[in-house]
Amino acid sequence: MDVGGRSLESRKMVYHPLVTRVVPSMIMRRERMLPFRGQVLVSTGSGVEPSDIVATSILPSEVHLLNVARVLGIDSDDLTDHCRVSVGDQVAVGDVLAATGARAGLFGRTYRSPVRGIVAATANGRFLIQSSGDTLELKALYRGTVINVMSGLGAIIEVRGALIQGMWGSGKEGFGVLKLIAHNPDDQADLEAIDRSCRGTVVVAGSSIGEEALHRAEEVGVEGIVVGGFETGLEELSHSMTFPIVVTEGMGEFAISGPIFDLLKAHDGREVTIRGTMESRGGAVRPEIIIYVRQASGEPILEARPEFVLERGSPVRIVRGLHQGGTGTVARIPSRPQKLENGAISRGVEVRLESGEEVFVPQANLELFG
Repeated sequence: MDVGGRSLESRKMVYHPLVTRVVPSMIMRRERMLPFRGQVLVSTGSGVEPSDIVATSILPSEVHLLNVARVLGIDSDDLTDHCRVSVGDQVAVGDVLAATGARAGLFGRTYRSPVRGIVAATANGRFLIQSSGDTLELKALYRGTVINVMSGLGAIIEVRGALIQGMWGSGKEGFGVLKLIAHNPDDQADLEAIDRSCRGTVVVAGSSIGEEALHRAEEVGVEGIVVGGFETGLEELSHSMTFPIVVTEGMGEFAISGPIFDLLKAHDGREVTIRGTMESRGGAVRPEIIIYVRQASGEPILEARPEFVLERGSPVRIVRGLHQGGTGTVARIPSRPQKLENGAISRGVEVRLESGEEVFVPQANLELFG
């Protein structure tokens, strides 16, 4: 039955699931922003490579209050007769700030600076040292064209390529050549395959990767790892690695979804940007892999906020439950809740898996995919 141009079946169930984007060709816009105001080095219309510096900033300095009189054992708060530096002087780590005795270290005690910086003040038996701020150089990370510059803040880069969003990321970001060491999406990471040939690459490791393999990857100098599942016990270790890890399916051991693995395999050897960061500013920011593909047939689509409506024919992925990791399309949307194997009653949909099998999946266990 059709009511107002929409079936009664669809009107009874309007569900808005999460969406994971897996797109072979897309135009994307990505911000590169400084954490503090600085200087932007690029202009609108200029092309950038991932290693190009787009902006710089001086990180805020720290102020260190040093109780010199106490360390030197001086009763008076007046350090005038003991100072070896003056206000405004630059000091390095180990430089003598004050001493008792005629010369530093001779017939008395010595106080050496624990930090590098500028002597800001001396008073009440204390030194105030303002440590020198380091210069932050913000890399473009992406290959593309600058389409907007925000003075003192950063730039927006337009990027063309294939997009794969992940479920979890360890932080950090990188750029390298895509390298598959997994022959199948359910392969475990082969320790022997992580060798010097992986240096500078983003490794696709299969369904899981162990602690020893992570250490090996760090040792040989990989730029990133893509894996289907990840052990929760390795999260702390992953954050200490110098490279990002992007998990495509979830925590545990899961084969990489077929459409994701096929896209990665089709572009083995191409350059990619990988971001393992997860943010919530202005909407969820997912971990992602962007593959710089050659111009495909047809025009790439412009990235836009996807439709979050589940309907018949929608491509979906099962994100939890018996068929977790499975992908397919919505075959039917029952108008009434269904009884599950555990006895619970739930609304859901009939999903036709890639194998052709049709299964009922609770709506909370689904996401739009593609």
